[in-house]
Amino acid sequence: MAIYKSESLVGAETGFWSGLRSSETLTDLREGLFRFIALAVAAVFVYRGAYHMVIDPGRLNILLLMISDVLTFTWLLLARRPIVRDWSPFTVFISLTAGFGSGFVSLQDGIAIIPLYIAAPLQFLALWLVIWGKMSLGRSFAILPANRGVVTGGAYRFVRHPIYAGYLAGHILFLLSSFSLYNFTVYAIITLFQIHRILREERILALTEEYRDYLGRVRYRLCPGIF
Repeated sequence: MAIYKSESLVGAETGFWSGLRSSETLTDLREGLFRFIALAVAAVFVYRGAYHMVIDPGRLNILLLMISDVLTFTWLLLARRPIVRDWSPFTVFISLTAGFGSGFVSLQDGIAIIPLYIAAPLQFLALWLVIWGKMSLGRSFAILPANRGVVTGGAYRFVRHPIYAGYLAGHILFLLSSFSLYNFTVYAIITLFQIHRILREERILALTEEYRDYLGRVRYRLCPGIF
């Protein structure tokens, strides 16, 4: 069961001009611009994946990456307005890189450390973990660390960040099925940035009593017994 904090915000002054001057209006404009940019980036990555799938339909690992990007695109469209969001420039850069960094991965054939017929089914399971996490999160999905409501049910009963866990597993499996030093470097940077993003997100959510209680019940962020 999902638990959401109230989304009500303090009302701004009445009147057209006072509304334009209000910080809430400026926040909405900034939110809209950021969401438009994020959607544009996601659309480019989806197109890139579709182009490679037309050239080589047998690359199931590329198909799974593309589906993941489509899901990000969809959830961005549906996301609710945040209660609190971290707009610091460094966090914006880190979050965008972590969220869309996989778009910079080379889709050319690499070294198959494990064969595709093993990696693809496991990558599919990782994708389903992402889907389950996003379905559990609903419209509370965000690219930047934000509070769009505290969610403690579904996939969030087992780890604090099931979507990130699914992404990490999918990245590792794609890397193992198409290894290159370039892809390894890209994924290493994404993972480090994702950890920073996780810590910033938890810091914001921990301002609520619901999330502090949740931290006491669910100890691990990505993998039970490890982290």
